[in-house]
Amino acid sequence: MNRQDENIQRVRAARVKTYKIRDFLRLTETGKIDVGRSKEIVRYLAAAAAFHVDHNILLDLRETTVPEENLSAVLEVALEIARYRAAFKGKLANLLPDDESRLFIARQLKALIMDLEGFQYEIFTSFEEAMEWLSEITVLS
Repeated sequence: MNRQDENIQRVRAARVKTYKIRDFLRLTETGKIDVGRSKEIVRYLAAAAAFHVDHNILLDLRETTVPEENLSAVLEVALEIARYRAAFKGKLANLLPDDESRLFIARQLKALIMDLEGFQYEIFTSFEEAMEWLSEITVLS
């Protein structure tokens, strides 16, 4: 079995739904984030997530770039995700490229939005580490 097949099996076993950046963000012809369309997609995904409350979500953003002029748009989309906090009950793992500027931005969003809104949200650069975290069983006392 190759590495990709192993990863697919781990995702299925952990009850994780994987989303790529194109599942959340839409771009205009000029390459800027289409905030209105992206917010619409967040609402659609929130509705879908509400039907799968026992699933965790892996946001795989490793193959993406975010130009600085799009940072405010990313923030708007993140705020839209926060509006639908009740629909995203499981863990959210954000898988990013190992790029210090991207990690800095993600940490800022985590501190400013995700932690404050009560998301179970962590940032990773390793697929395996993200899957381990998503697969952890939390014992409620």
